Amino acid sequence: MKKSISYLTLCAVLSGALISCSSQNNPSGTTPTNTATTLTPFKLASDADAPNYASPSVEAIWANATPLTVTASAIGDNFSGASFPVTIQSVVSSQNIYFLVQYADAEANYLETPMKFKGGNPNTPANWTLDSSSHEDGVSFMFESVSGMSGSKTFSSDGCAMMCHTAASANGAGMYSENQGRYDTWFWHAGKGNGCGLADDDMSIGDPVFAIQKDDDNAETYTYNVIGDPNYLPYQIAGGNNRNLDKKYFIATETAKSFAATNPATLAAWAAGDIVPSYSVALPVGSSDYYDVKAIGYWANGTWTVKFQRKLNTGSTLDTQFTSGNAYPFSFAIHNNTAPGNHFGAANKMFTLRMP
Repeated sequence: MKKSISYLTLCAVLSGALISCSSQNNPSGTTPTNTATTLTPFKLASDADAPNYASPSVEAIWANATPLTVTASAIGDNFSGASFPVTIQSVVSSQNIYFLVQYADAEANYLETPMKFKGGNPNTPANWTLDSSSHEDGVSFMFESVSGMSGSKTFSSDGCAMMCHTAASANGAGMYSENQGRYDTWFWHAGKGNGCGLADDDMSIGDPVFAIQKDDDNAETYTYNVIGDPNYLPYQIAGGNNRNLDKKYFIATETAKSFAATNPATLAAWAAGDIVPSYSVALPVGSSDYYDVKAIGYWANGTWTVKFQRKLNTGSTLDTQFTSGNAYPFSFAIHNNTAPGNHFGAANKMFTLRMP
């Protein structure tokens, strides 16, 4: 029987990652000079100049956007690592806001706890394991929609650190305020997001929920692909054209096929060390608040370049609506191959998006 698990179980603590740090490569050609805490998007003269989030190219228009360069440091319980620079830029058209995030990463990680074959008969559950050391890379943003507090901490004085709660907290582990605060949360995952072209669109809710919730509980693009617990077997493997996604890292739901004797990524029999994604990825169907944030990341030469696109006004009460002349408190985190709870970001610091 197929086991069903909500992906939000893995994201209950928003910020999760360890990033491998090297010197910052800046493909946009801009020189990071802005060390302030305010990000002001560049206003496009024409919508025809808007960048394409689905293109790996960093368009020339980004050179007009003043970068916000932030030193991101390790944050989390029993978690440490080198700090590194992250460059964030933004542009706006008459309809959409765009973000470009760039940071150094020696290796791209696309899989969240994949299944790994240990050798022997591939139809024997004992010969498979879940690789708990592997996690997706990611980038997340949080925008304060309703001001929140945790004790004496506020978002303006402490940044997202005021929302970080451990399992020892009264309301359990998670990212939330302790009063009525609400935070619009965007989370691009290298595997999930690159498979469907979207970032998770969630809301961090304080009292009385004390958790991160999807904007639409009925919308999903990620399906658990593992049969059994604690012994495992893959449920499906990549088939057909797989939506032109790499069959080692992605299983497109619409062309997936039942587990078979041949590894679709190698076109050979399963060998020790081979992996199968623990999730298949579907394209969004219909319209939903959960599908508002488009995002894809591109990894090359030791650098992630991640593009986000969202309407300035989605018409939803669950989303932050961006209006010219207004300022919006926000925070961010970089996620890379570390279990949820650990990440890289700027603790105790709030940033401001100031709309032109």
